[in-house]
Amino acid sequence: MRKFSVLFLVIASLWSCKKEENKAVQTNENQDTELYEVSLNKAPDFTLNDIHGKPHALSDFKGKYIYMDIWATWCGPCRVQIPFMKQLEQQFKDKNIEFISVSVDKDSDKPAWEKMVNDEAMSGVQLFAGKSTSFGADYQIQYIPTFLLIGKDGEIIMPQAPAPMDYQTGQINHQLVQILEALPGS
Repeated sequence: MRKFSVLFLVIASLWSCKKEENKAVQTNENQDTELYEVSLNKAPDFTLNDIHGKPHALSDFKGKYIYMDIWATWCGPCRVQIPFMKQLEQQFKDKNIEFISVSVDKDSDKPAWEKMVNDEAMSGVQLFAGKSTSFGADYQIQYIPTFLLIGKDGEIIMPQAPAPMDYQTGQINHQLVQILEALPGS
């Protein structure tokens, strides 16, 4: 039994050393990565026009949290989210959270976007990025809908934030509600 105990201690200490060695390497790698990620975590500023032609810059919303929906009129899953986005906007209307929807429709589809915004009585800040701006590339949008949560100082808190609708239940996404409720100073 004593041999087993000694063997166990030797293996455990070797494993522990190896683990600490890996941890140190990971820490150094993470420090380099974190420095890189910090620059990527800052949301790129933009200036986009709303449905009335009024320009809005990301910097205009400094001091507020931003829940951003990147979508297009032709995207079925994007359109499904509209009533849930409106419900969230209503639920958090007295909080320090701005709800911004950015359309990445083709520039030629801007009239369809305007019509949908009006027909659906879409609330929040409705912006049009189109394809001629660098918005999609700046935010590295791979697919739509994409939802982001941006902090009060312009840092991207969640680059893959939960959607307003929970696809499993077909109801408002309670995980997202909990996240928004937990934001400090919201």
